[in-house]
Amino acid sequence: MTRDQLMESLLHLPHPWPRPETECSLPTDNGHGDLEGWIKGPTNNEWHYAWIGAHERRIVITREQWEEVLLARVERLEQQAGDEAGLKQPDAVDPNEWHGDDDLPPIGAAVSFDTPDGDIAVATVIGHALVGANIVIESAGRGVEVRHCSELSPARSDREKAIESMKQITKAAADAHKRELHGALSEEYLLGALYDAGHRKVKS
Repeated sequence: MTRDQLMESLLHLPHPWPRPETECSLPTDNGHGDLEGWIKGPTNNEWHYAWIGAHERRIVITREQWEEVLLARVERLEQQAGDEAGLKQPDAVDPNEWHGDDDLPPIGAAVSFDTPDGDIAVATVIGHALVGANIVIESAGRGVEVRHCSELSPARSDREKAIESMKQITKAAADAHKRELHGALSEEYLLGALYDAGHRKVKS
């Protein structure tokens, strides 16, 4: 096993690099008499990927090394694809033109996705793996990771989020009015529901 071979096997990870609090399996037999898997770094709490061979010979890859090679690979593949097919380069596409349709999100597009803990994370597209519609994204809190295009949606602006929130509030208020008060639904009733929910006009 060489460092390049081990790195090559890691470039196809379909999940983010584990965070310090993530539970990972320790190195196990890889079927060739060697151990391979995740270990905690000797000088920090970050996960590293390690191959351990005979006589305790080790090859260790850090997250920073993986990110550097992954981004270089993506950039090279995109350049080759553009040269061979005469396609428009992804970074020449307006990131705001992607609306979650069948096309891949262009580089620079803001995307959102569900996290394992039930939250919604927002990231920026920084590359295309060009294999299996995998997208390379980066966010401040999670770093670089690879996700399938089907997991991603266009990130909504603050205005879009507010509109969606107000729609849900007014719908709930209308349903409650129908169940409890009956009669005609007034604009004042709906505006009052928005006010009670905390929506205010921003003062200049």
